[in-house]
Amino acid sequence: MGFVQGFKNFFIGEDEEPEVYQAHPENNDIQEDREMFRDNTPEYTQPPVQAAATYERKPAPVMQLVLARPKTFQEVKSIGDEINAQKTVILNLETVSNDVGTRIVDFLSGVSYANRGTMKLIAAKTFAILPEVVAYGGADIAQELEKNGYNF
Repeated sequence: MGFVQGFKNFFIGEDEEPEVYQAHPENNDIQEDREMFRDNTPEYTQPPVQAAATYERKPAPVMQLVLARPKTFQEVKSIGDEINAQKTVILNLETVSNDVGTRIVDFLSGVSYANRGTMKLIAAKTFAILPEVVAYGGADIAQELEKNGYNF
């Protein structure tokens, strides 16, 4: 069946029976060619398995520690920004008066609370402001000092 006839039959329909091709077992030349081809083809082997992809791991974030020694209440905003950035802040209030120190502690304890952090007194007029991800272990240092006779 030719190309034009097949095209016609596809759109119009077949008028005659399709030609059927039959293999002729008496043709030994074709059989010999097939066997020779089979003998010369290389066997299929699977490609080598590649190692799994490796990914570089980024190092764990390093805890950042900020030491703050404000002299005036106006410096408190920058300390609050450090707390908002989830940094651990050591606050030393030795250089300010008691009234200003109280205002600073009130403000920064609010900032710490808003960030789910904690604020611990670690020595006389020195506080540790810890973000949520940093745990505070051990006894409270201020309580330990008071038990040993040091009063603030």
